[in-house]
Amino acid sequence: MPLKIELKPHESIIIGEALITNDNERTRFYIDGNVPILREKFILREKDADTPSKRVYFIVQQMYLSKDVSELQKMYIEFVRDLQKAAPSLIPYTASVTDNILKGDYYSAIKAASVLVKKEDEVFGETLHAK
Repeated sequence: MPLKIELKPHESIIIGEALITNDNERTRFYIDGNVPILREKFILREKDADTPSKRVYFIVQQMYLSKDVSELQKMYIEFVRDLQKAAPSLIPYTASVTDNILKGDYYSAIKAASVLVKKEDEVFGETLHAK
C-alpha cells in the first residue's frame, strides 16, 4: 500500500537523495516503493547542527539517507565520544541511538536522536545558546 504524503505550501521533504520543496498550494501524492523519506520537521540542515547532540542527529540522518554508511559510522562514533565526555548525563540517550544503529534501524535512531537533542536543550539550553 503506497504512503500518502500531504505537503503544506512551501514545505520540504527528502525522498531518497532528493530534497523536494512544495510550491504555493497544498499537495498530496503517493509513494510506492522502499526509499528513505524525511518530512521537513525531521530534517536538520548541516549549518544548524551547532551543538554536540545536533551533530549526532545530523550524522544519524545522513546514515538513514545514505546507501553506504561506513564513513558516517566512524564520524558518529567520534561525535558520540565527544558528547559523552562533555555531558556524561546524556549517555543513556546516546545508548538508545546507538542500539538502533546497530540494529540497522536508522529511522528509529533518528527518533532517539531527537530525544537526545531535546534532553541536551533541557540540560544545557541557556549555556549552549549563549555561545
